Amino acid sequence: MNSTEKTILTNINKIEEFGEIIKKLTINEELTSEEKSYILGCAILFMKHYELDRRYTSYLDIAYYIILKYSITYEDYLPLYDFSINFGFYPIAKDIISYNLLKEELSLNDSLMELKIESYKNQNYIETYQQKKVRNSLLNDNSQEVSYIAPTSFGKSSLVLDHIIQNESKNKIGIIVPTKSLLVQTYRNVRQATINRRIIIHDEMYQGDETFIAIFTQERALRLLDKHDVSFDLLYIDEAHNLFGKDPRSILLSRLIRRNRKLNPNQEVVYLSPLISESHNLKLDKQQEISEQKISNNLKEPEIFEYRSSIETLQYNRFVNEFYKLDFNGDMYSYITHHKGQKNFIYIRSPKKIEMFVKNFINRLNVVYDSDSSIQKLKEDLRNFVHEDFYMINLLTKGVVYLHGKLPDIVKEYLEFKFKDISNLRYVVANSVILEGVNLPIDTLFILNTHSMNGKTLTNLIGRVNRLNNIFNGYSNQLHKLLPQVHFVNNDIYNRANGKMENKIKTLRSNIFEDRIENPTLESFNLDDLKIDKNNKQAAEEKFRLIKENEDLLMTTGDDKNGELKRYLINSGLESVYDITISQFLTKLNNQIETAAKGNIENWSELGIIDKIYTVFIKDVKDYIQDFEFLRLTNEHARNYYKMYLQVNRTNSLKENITLTFHYFKKRVREGNSLFYMGASYGEVKRETGNYAENNKEVYVDLSSKSDSEIINLAIIKLKIEDDFVNYHLNKLIVALYDFSLITQDEYHLAVYGTNDEKKINLIKTGLSLSLITKLQKDNQLNNISLDSNNNLMTNSAFEIYKKSMQGFYRFELDKFL
Repeated sequence: MNSTEKTILTNINKIEEFGEIIKKLTINEELTSEEKSYILGCAILFMKHYELDRRYTSYLDIAYYIILKYSITYEDYLPLYDFSINFGFYPIAKDIISYNLLKEELSLNDSLMELKIESYKNQNYIETYQQKKVRNSLLNDNSQEVSYIAPTSFGKSSLVLDHIIQNESKNKIGIIVPTKSLLVQTYRNVRQATINRRIIIHDEMYQGDETFIAIFTQERALRLLDKHDVSFDLLYIDEAHNLFGKDPRSILLSRLIRRNRKLNPNQEVVYLSPLISESHNLKLDKQQEISEQKISNNLKEPEIFEYRSSIETLQYNRFVNEFYKLDFNGDMYSYITHHKGQKNFIYIRSPKKIEMFVKNFINRLNVVYDSDSSIQKLKEDLRNFVHEDFYMINLLTKGVVYLHGKLPDIVKEYLEFKFKDISNLRYVVANSVILEGVNLPIDTLFILNTHSMNGKTLTNLIGRVNRLNNIFNGYSNQLHKLLPQVHFVNNDIYNRANGKMENKIKTLRSNIFEDRIENPTLESFNLDDLKIDKNNKQAAEEKFRLIKENEDLLMTTGDDKNGELKRYLINSGLESVYDITISQFLTKLNNQIETAAKGNIENWSELGIIDKIYTVFIKDVKDYIQDFEFLRLTNEHARNYYKMYLQVNRTNSLKENITLTFHYFKKRVREGNSLFYMGASYGEVKRETGNYAENNKEVYVDLSSKSDSEIINLAIIKLKIEDDFVNYHLNKLIVALYDFSLITQDEYHLAVYGTNDEKKINLIKTGLSLSLITKLQKDNQLNNISLDSNNNLMTNSAFEIYKKSMQGFYRFELDKFL
């Protein structure tokens, strides 16, 4: 919606009759016959103005909103049917016909139209006119780079599969996804499509294959390029709007595209996103040309409500920019329960506040699902696999689940699966973990925190509600879900104090948002466009300059030892750990590496992996370390913890690790060493240390103040925090030891995978956990797993019988990959 459209629609709303009727339609006040005719006539006028100049898409949007809202409110579907036929919204027209929603018999023309609609069927769903047109355009687009920009749930996954099949001449294909959850989901989609290719999901699965489909995060894709003489012929960049960010993973994503293009100038790239305004903003340099294929029409029009701290409730109409007062009297908890749907998503940003909310919220829920056998079975699964004191177990009886990034991955994914599967699980309280790669059947959204969210991120969040496959499900009329219910709930507990959501809501007035380019490696980056406060601008300039300088350095080669080490640190993602701008540090670290390589460190071969990391990468260069998590390794207690972690955690079950961590915490309390590092997301107290006092942050927890149940739940969180630290940070130093030939392959495998068994390692690379593999070995099932002609995992009939006997977490994990 541009400024002209905003002004015109605001002025139209000042027409007394229009303003009153659009208000009544919005808030569901009964319209008279004359008012119905008036507002539908307005919709026709908006459509006519759109057809005179199709640049003014907001006129079509408001016409669609009026007709959609009218038809659903009054169950008079003829206007919606006519609109859908005329503008190619064929899934809606199909449902109106299928469920006999018209009050009159179909004419001959309608019957012929039904046949036409069937021609828009793609696999098991009906496409819109624009969707089919754009899909065909993309499949026939021979451009070297092309973008597919479409609202959430517009068939992106099936389009990628169609495109792969059509490009069978491309030998090495990479699908780059931002999260492990999305990686697993994409892997399942590709496996089920029975594409005759090797599928790899880990860089170390590559075995010199001539043809493959690699489903990778950007980190794994870069490691593949770095370690092997290989490049991708075709790249799919999922959630491509992530390129615009300034975080390290955004930089890695642009690095991947740039690196692959240098290795393979003929690379083809397909960018996929619901949140890109201008595809040319994806360019790394001016020479690139990106062909854009875009679906602009969205079938869903959210109904937006705001609950204010003053106990005032309003409904917002984005077209006329008006808030209308509604009747409601109660606190925010009763507001949520009063406006709940069948499946509700409550958004809160902080993991700690998510847990705080659920503990308060369940006390306001009167319903109890003790007789639901599925919920009882899930509670038993959690007791057996996680722990009997896990907070989640008591919540399930009230139909509540919480999800965040500090839960162990397998637990989070299992709960997502069960939330879909169990109808009486009514509420999921979560943060941004739900935004990418998680498709849950949500029909109502409550937003309790809007910190750091803009129009784009809010639109992406709202897009999770009522996905199109849940609306057009093929067996029941769900057209009312085209008006998803979205509630902004002001509060001083889970949002910032005195925070108002009104201005955030108003950002949704337009569904077109400017791309904010914060990645300095992109051609369209301009620091002035970011409007950074003048007090912070100099620091920002320096930060962006260093990023750009480092990325340019990676594209060069040289014989200088310090330069090569600097390239290695940048390439390994270690540039944020050390201050690599200081040549004295590079010289010192090079000397440390050479000393170890020459065998001049006493008892080197007898040192464990953590002590080797400390000796080479920490001990004598600690003054140059700027990452506190790594600096903790100067502390002997921290090093001992990670020795224990690497020694026993990978082979144990999650429950065993939780119990071990619990006993470790209790031992710390008995020894008078009860302050334990938990990080900013769960920290409660400050600790004055020489290295960290200046930051003055609450990153520690006093274990002596916690009950046993609280310590158990802290142990669950701590295991995930440390799992992430080991996998995404500490492993970089283990890899560095191996790359510099300071440890053997056996040491490397034992540290990274927890085993030297080659078959187990290969299974771990496919995604299976070591604890599951250990169980399979104990049950004599490893011999029932083999490789097919494409070197993909396959199982025999005996394994399938065994799998059917499995339940709970182990069955869930097996179904993901086997």
